[in-house]
Amino acid sequence: MKFGVLYDFRNPPTSEWFTPWPEFYAGALEHMQEMERLGFDTISLAEHHGDPEGYNPSMPVTLTAAAMRTQRVRICSNIIQLPLYHPVLLAEQLAVLDILSNGRLDVGIGQGGQTFDMEWSMLGLNPKHRPGRFEEGLEILRRCWTEEEPFAFQGKHWDLDGVWLNPKPLQQPHPPTFVVAVFSAKAMDRVARMGFDVGGWGGFFTGLTGGDVWQQWLQDWRATCERNGRSPEYAKLNTFGSCFVTDDPEQAWAEHREGALASFNYERQGVRPYSSLLMETVPEKPEDLPNWQRLFMTPEQAIAELREVYAAGAPDELHLMAKRSGMSWQQSAQFLQNFAEQVMPAVKDL
Repeated sequence: MKFGVLYDFRNPPTSEWFTPWPEFYAGALEHMQEMERLGFDTISLAEHHGDPEGYNPSMPVTLTAAAMRTQRVRICSNIIQLPLYHPVLLAEQLAVLDILSNGRLDVGIGQGGQTFDMEWSMLGLNPKHRPGRFEEGLEILRRCWTEEEPFAFQGKHWDLDGVWLNPKPLQQPHPPTFVVAVFSAKAMDRVARMGFDVGGWGGFFTGLTGGDVWQQWLQDWRATCERNGRSPEYAKLNTFGSCFVTDDPEQAWAEHREGALASFNYERQGVRPYSSLLMETVPEKPEDLPNWQRLFMTPEQAIAELREVYAAGAPDELHLMAKRSGMSWQQSAQFLQNFAEQVMPAVKDL
């Protein structure tokens, strides 16, 4: 089992924790270098657009910056919102990035959810076209990376001719690519049918592993593979969660509880916050957050949870959130250093 660190670059300008953007990005890049030194396998970056907290609206740029500041660790989009891009231009950008990083690029792809429909309206796109643009984009992206002769593509959303990519990615036939499939059987069927690796349900915002939710997702994924004539072992599984390791979880929670709530529960242009994905009601206090007791754990608690939840099947790679609102890059680095030094060696065999 491998471990990564996931950066969402959220920096709420209206909060007491706002950091000037040049300082914020510089701190993030220094943090990535430290995560590489600590032995994490992957640095992964999230993406959204038009978000009041920033939320990394320029994925290709930040991926390139991460690649240039590191040497060994893999660089991952986790996830890039494919339907918002022209697939040929995105294929070109990622191919060049794979070369610049010396073949260290992993590509995580999603279609975006209804919670972020404001991204579509600000770009003049119809969110009803999300599934169609996504599936066509996946096919075009892979063909760009793998076909040696110019090709044409005629679909409902893209009508292309003379498509040819030069240069191709360094990794052949293309960079490792996983597609998120968490909310529907149709999404799972698409990934299995097209033969990509998969991003599954995990701990998300306040949990390390996801517990029962992960186990149910894994069962559904295995059934999906069989339904589509594939062995479940064909795909690598990726997921993410939150875990800040400390010898004193109570003290850490007392210091960071308000930041945890702010990270979980915030409004975007009148759209219901992230909590709509996980809860029927919006949390009013930090202790209303799901699994709040597990946001901060001792090393022993983290090891026990990982071993218990993943006993019947573990992801190939688990990415931990880099930090929460109100947490400095230095504080985050200490929590993750504790994880790297005291937890990772005990669970590498999962």
